[in-house]
Amino acid sequence: MLYRLTVGGRTYRIDADAETHDILQWIIESKGKPENLTGLSRQQVVARIGRSTLPTDFPQQDMTIGDESRENGFWRGWFDDTVKEWEERAINAAAAAAETSADEAADEAQTSEDGTSPAVWPVKSRQWTNIPIVADPRVAIATSRGIIKPSGVVAAGPMPSGDLLREFLVWNWGPNPKQSPQMWFTYEALLGLGVPMDDLPDDLEGLVASTFACEVTWSQSGWFTCRFTDHDGTKRKAQIVLIPLMYLDQPQQRPGDMGIAGIEGTPTELPEDELEAVKIVADRIAWLASVGDAGLAPASRWATVGAQLLDRKRQSGRAKQIDACPLPTDVIVEAGGDLEPTLPVKWDNRNHRARGSAIEVQVDQRAAYLASAGQLLLGYGKPKELQQIKTDVFHEQRPPFGLWRLNLPPAGQIDGLTKKLPLPHPGMRWDEPTTLWVTTRCIQHLTAPVESGGAGLGAEELDISTAWVWPEQQRLLRGWSDALRAKLLEAGELDRADYKQMIKAIYTTYLGRMASDKWPPYQREHQQPAWYAAIRADTRFRALRYAARIATDHGFYPVAAELDAWIYRLPADTDPAILDENSSANGKYRVKWVRDGKAEQADDQGGN
Repeated sequence: MLYRLTVGGRTYRIDADAETHDILQWIIESKGKPENLTGLSRQQVVARIGRSTLPTDFPQQDMTIGDESRENGFWRGWFDDTVKEWEERAINAAAAAAETSADEAADEAQTSEDGTSPAVWPVKSRQWTNIPIVADPRVAIATSRGIIKPSGVVAAGPMPSGDLLREFLVWNWGPNPKQSPQMWFTYEALLGLGVPMDDLPDDLEGLVASTFACEVTWSQSGWFTCRFTDHDGTKRKAQIVLIPLMYLDQPQQRPGDMGIAGIEGTPTELPEDELEAVKIVADRIAWLASVGDAGLAPASRWATVGAQLLDRKRQSGRAKQIDACPLPTDVIVEAGGDLEPTLPVKWDNRNHRARGSAIEVQVDQRAAYLASAGQLLLGYGKPKELQQIKTDVFHEQRPPFGLWRLNLPPAGQIDGLTKKLPLPHPGMRWDEPTTLWVTTRCIQHLTAPVESGGAGLGAEELDISTAWVWPEQQRLLRGWSDALRAKLLEAGELDRADYKQMIKAIYTTYLGRMASDKWPPYQREHQQPAWYAAIRADTRFRALRYAARIATDHGFYPVAAELDAWIYRLPADTDPAILDENSSANGKYRVKWVRDGKAEQADDQGGN
């Protein structure tokens, strides 16, 4: 009998005789538990350890999948324990190097004023051990007790003065770092540098420039992009992040959002204790770096992180050439900035008082936009204007991705529609015809049966006067969406509200900014308003399909709509669970809250 025994990350082959077989079988039956053999791919390993390639001292693979005799015909895999052991050795080696470095800046940073303060962390010590090293190559955090990496390794003592930051950057990251380093500072660390934290000037950029002897080229929400000049005139760039100033310049769409520092006034906001806050910041930075095995770094806006993830996904696969694609001028002129709106915000059929005993129930879609982003075919290439439209393309399983100028009759002339539900498109009117610019996904919605939430229009009934059609289409956001969905599930399993908030912020803000031109020149390809419109159309289609099914199956209609959420008023003896789709999949409806139906207005909002 052949056995393979895995111990300490290594696998051994055992050709067992009868006696050995009996012993091993007894151990298996009395002590063992069935378990799947799992490992990390090379791509997952390099992402986890924050490298571009495997280090020369990295252990040989624990497993091989495929045929090693064929070039590119096999994949290497490593056990998690193997990677952890290497990480521990790397941490110890890095800490030892920090302790023995003779660099003047390092020596100054490693010693407190009296050299004996018990508050100062010993260099090379590890203050916590439950955070991986994935973010260590990019981030360091300056505290009153020393400079620490996210993994908990103390790299140096407290920084004596701000003008030594350049020396620390050179010492810690070398002359040519692959990515722009991030240096984070706590409130207490800034006080130690003489920064007047309780009496800050209006010119924060000037304060940062004078404190750290650098040139500030950009700033937002406590983030400062800085340029330092070496002794030989070489320029180097780094980001300085002042944690106590991350509450500034909050995004209009997400008031209270301070990025990694959490949301103001919620349990995700950082505590006042410096050590507790630093560990939470380190944990969030490292967890963010693990999203999609992409080594993501924090940014002043979550939309930037979302773009970063998509860029990494494209780099790791066979990326298509994607160019920025603003809406055509005629679409902008006629549709304005509201192409494919969600459910009508003002749709509310509630009376001020419920009739009889009732309860109000709000249901909303799980990660609605994320669900749509991952499954939709999105167009790329240069769109072409069409004047002659063949509507039979909408009989095809994959009609072309496009924007269509559609003339619709009054909704009152379309059989089957009811005023108990919003119209399939918020721009439609009951008593007058309308002309709308819509996406392909909206056309599919309008041609769906009324009992499925559509308008029941036939393709031959569509009156399309002009269109813009993209030459190619693909599920361009599937890998991006899958990576975020996996981390959203992980956040739920860990019961971490801060992790869930981070993931939701990444996809909602990135997709929202996709519709705008607020991208720097090197990220222009993320301007894709037609994609965002298609995602909103798909979310609306799913919402009306759900409402139509509930009406058919249970006879209940919603009394109000809020974004992708519905509010129902049910008899008090009705189980609200009938409204739950009983699925954890993105896009499925779940009961958000239940309350006395006599209340006039809901406080909670449905979430995308």
